[in-house]
Amino acid sequence: MEWIRYFIFLEALLAMFLAGGLFFKEANLKSRTISLLMAMFGVHMLIFVYGSSELANIYPVFEGWFYFEIGFLFGPVLFIHLQSFLLDKRKLKWCDLIHLLPIVAYWLFYGDVLFIPSEERLAYIHANFLTRTMTWNYTLAIQMCAYGLANLVLVVKSRHSIAKRKYIYAVVLVLFYLIATAVITWLTWFADGWRDFAIYYLLISLLIFAVGYVVYFDPQFYKALRKKYFSSSLDESTMTEISEKIEKAFNQDMIFLRNSLNIRMLGRELEEKPYHVSQTFSEKIQINFNDYVNKHRVIYAKGLLKDPNYQQFKIEAIAQESGFNNKVTFYKAFTKFMKVTPSRYRKDHLVNRNNRQ
Repeated sequence: MEWIRYFIFLEALLAMFLAGGLFFKEANLKSRTISLLMAMFGVHMLIFVYGSSELANIYPVFEGWFYFEIGFLFGPVLFIHLQSFLLDKRKLKWCDLIHLLPIVAYWLFYGDVLFIPSEERLAYIHANFLTRTMTWNYTLAIQMCAYGLANLVLVVKSRHSIAKRKYIYAVVLVLFYLIATAVITWLTWFADGWRDFAIYYLLISLLIFAVGYVVYFDPQFYKALRKKYFSSSLDESTMTEISEKIEKAFNQDMIFLRNSLNIRMLGRELEEKPYHVSQTFSEKIQINFNDYVNKHRVIYAKGLLKDPNYQQFKIEAIAQESGFNNKVTFYKAFTKFMKVTPSRYRKDHLVNRNNRQ
């Protein structure tokens, strides 16, 4: 047991080191969330080393703190990371705070224990482990299973709209999370004590060690693996051909006016596989599908907003005519590309036209 703790401790430090590198790699939601995941794994392993050793008896001040809070964050952070990767989510929204509800509930119903003086808290937790602490172990296991299912559904629903290498990356992440969830759920129900959770943390630490070793000591292996499984399945000429088809479909056929347009539908129209179309957007056109569609819709809407024949049309009607499903989406897209709302754009154009007359 002792050597496992030392090994896990070293791997926790490696996880924190890797998290720092990922955090400063790129200033976007993708890098920040995967960095946060790695850092949380590292801290969770340090908590295990602390709680399963004599340190908890000698320095009980941290007993009961952070284990559940971090555990409740694994699923949500992975979910947001997958959203940023698969759905091009670029920033957090107020609605994302809903992911924190289990932590709030934990503080409300277990917070009294956390603020008991250190030595008394240690004795209380040991005496009431089955009646109070185990309840939150079960809750954590159930929450992890729920997020495992949610992450799996998100990946499956996105499989036709993303490039193959992105899909493989997402599948690997979700599979690892599901395996970790299965292990910790089994341990929650059948482990005799916290020391038995060494299996779970050993699994995590071995994965981190393997990734760290390959990236640092054998980069050629990583490059070969990437070339074999993650490199583009389309050559430049094929992507050029697909991009020309896309340009024709948008500029001549105005396919963007279909408010139900998605990448699978576009693939059928172009007689191309959806993930090839997605790959062409990301690697050749270098803009994601939703932005490309909305940009064309906004350009079309600009013409309607300036057209005297459409002056009596409400903004919502202009949105529908331009291919948008609702006014809210239209406002967001228009403001994003034009830096002004549709109403303001129409008003400013009307003022300029009256001044010219």
